[in-house]
Amino acid sequence: MNLKQLREESGLKAYKVAEKLYLSRAQLNNIEKGKYKIDMLKMEKLSEIYGKSIEEIQSACEVTLIERRRDNI
Repeated sequence: MNLKQLREESGLKAYKVAEKLYLSRAQLNNIEKGKYKIDMLKMEKLSEIYGKSIEEIQSACEVTLIERRRDNI
């Protein structure tokens, strides 16, 4: 499961998650597309927002990056 899928599963809109992370909607979009990595503080915040463990958030980040690499080949 990637970051966008985690957000959608949580039922939250991107702009709401972006607000909680103090990011713009465009920044969150770039993170969900794997263009930018997020730091541990943002991972911890996403863990709280989505009700998932840090490990699940890290795994979703990795899946997002793998999907981006695959799509760019």
